[in-house]
Amino acid sequence: MKTTINYVIVLVLALTAFSCGNDDDGVITPTQNTAEYFKYSIDNGPERIFDLTAKGTHSTNANSQSERFAFRAGADTAEGSSVFVDADFTFQDFNAFLNTNTFNWGVSDGVTNNFYFYELSTSHPFMPSGVDFPPNPVVCTVTLHPTNLGDYLEFSFEGNFLYASDPSIQGFVSGEGRILRQ
Repeated sequence: MKTTINYVIVLVLALTAFSCGNDDDGVITPTQNTAEYFKYSIDNGPERIFDLTAKGTHSTNANSQSERFAFRAGADTAEGSSVFVDADFTFQDFNAFLNTNTFNWGVSDGVTNNFYFYELSTSHPFMPSGVDFPPNPVVCTVTLHPTNLGDYLEFSFEGNFLYASDPSIQGFVSGEGRILRQ
């Protein structure tokens, strides 16, 4: 039930962002920052590079069975506006997070290790389904865990996803990230 409520909240936020955004053409202006970044590509198309900032935090929630490492990566557009990608790694406890290298695609179910992200921009929205899964779904592989504040989370991911707006449409996504833990 909690997963469904979270998913509905994400969709409402997405619709709100579409009506309030000022990202006219969505052309991102990369900063060439190799210390903090998140980048992805849909169907082997152009890469969306968010390297202005990429920071995350570990949080617990007494009302949930799972904990999360959430991050936001940002970029500026050619018009001067900003766009963001929001993402979550969910897991049962921080020790499990530090000892897990594989996270499966999806919105947290409170038990399994999950990875999920979306981009809320008007010209290049990416809102994949977090509850409907195609064959060969997205798998995220963590290569460096952020044990302490100031450490980095490094990972790569690829696989198939279904769009939230129409789960009959399948796409392929691949990417990687290097996120600073605050």
